[in-house]
Amino acid sequence: MSELAIKGGTPVVNRPLGKPWPIYGDLERQYLSEVLESGIWWRGGWSDDQVEKSKVASFERAFAAYQDAAYGVAVTNGTQALECALKALGIKPGDEVIVPAATFVATATAVILVNAIPIIVDIDPATFQISPDAVEAAITSRTAGIIPVHYCGYPCDIDRINDIAYRHGLFVLEDCAHAHGTIYKGRKLGARGHAGAFSLQMGKTLTSGEGGIVLTNDAELAKLVFSYHHIGRVAGAPFYEFHRVASNLRMTEWQGAIALAQLSRFDEQANLRDANARRFEEGLREIPGVAPLERVEGLERWVFYFYAWRFVKEEWPEGVTRDKFMQALSAEGVPVHLGHLQPIYENPLFIERNFGPVAWPAGVDAPDYSAVHCPNCERVYREEGIHMPHAIFLGGPEDIDLMLDAIRKVREHAEELAEL
Repeated sequence: MSELAIKGGTPVVNRPLGKPWPIYGDLERQYLSEVLESGIWWRGGWSDDQVEKSKVASFERAFAAYQDAAYGVAVTNGTQALECALKALGIKPGDEVIVPAATFVATATAVILVNAIPIIVDIDPATFQISPDAVEAAITSRTAGIIPVHYCGYPCDIDRINDIAYRHGLFVLEDCAHAHGTIYKGRKLGARGHAGAFSLQMGKTLTSGEGGIVLTNDAELAKLVFSYHHIGRVAGAPFYEFHRVASNLRMTEWQGAIALAQLSRFDEQANLRDANARRFEEGLREIPGVAPLERVEGLERWVFYFYAWRFVKEEWPEGVTRDKFMQALSAEGVPVHLGHLQPIYENPLFIERNFGPVAWPAGVDAPDYSAVHCPNCERVYREEGIHMPHAIFLGGPEDIDLMLDAIRKVREHAEELAEL
């Protein structure tokens, strides 16, 4: 009988890896209790001279400072963070916004929800990040901005994208839903462009169950974001005076309490993930047929929502595909998945143009997304990319070694795998 677990053998990993997610403790309980006992369960209940007691306001200040940003506005979720930021950046009906093919669908649907048009471009196959060349090639007279996604928490080439945007008069809104805590060229992400949008959804490396936050270094932009998240109110004006059409996107004090407590242990977790990832990368380099995403110069700490690596099909026997390898590795007890690699234009909402009501100017329309093809993204999705959940990198080095042992086992039985 083959040793491969997929053929009935004993799995290499027979226990949970990493740690269960989310991680919480007495600080979350304390902060939630403080919110309960205060009787003020929304941020607006605190007067201006007591706002430092607000858990939401405290989180905004702390997270903005942590991410090397000047201002933060916490909102209901990451999708609304994108929408709110787009409105504050002055998006107009029919404007085009360039987004990558490899991302969660909300990067593009947020654009549609503010009556603009997402233009989907290819990725750099070496990093799985938005391609600056593809961005520049997609710019038209209707282009208003770029939403570069730091996919898997790996930094896109933000300096080059900022340069492109500057030359063409475009805004840059960083989608940092995966990128809390990543350090690139001496700074964290989210305020490297005009603004950045983060998700605090349950699975993220910093979570409040649901939630999001917009960061910026621009004081005037921060005021607009605040207004758009607060039903059009502006700071210092009468409470029932409204200055623009806007929604209630406010984070609750309950979410603020959890987010603030989670932030207190985030740095330790981020360092552990990065150290374990580096150990994993060293092991991958020694195994034929697999490879890490090599870290670009300046990537000092990689904090990932998904950990990304690659299957090198040219180094496997004929008949061993990426999908077959993933099935074998899963059988050995190592959780692997494809994350958001599937090109977003393959979703029915784009193919069938299920956009809902839009207010585009006469003669302006979205592209035929069924005709869009991003060959790099399509190849990475179907043949090459592999993802793993972040929480399995929160254990000790023995967990990393177990995962590598499982990969080695599958590799050593490559001929048997080819026959499946």
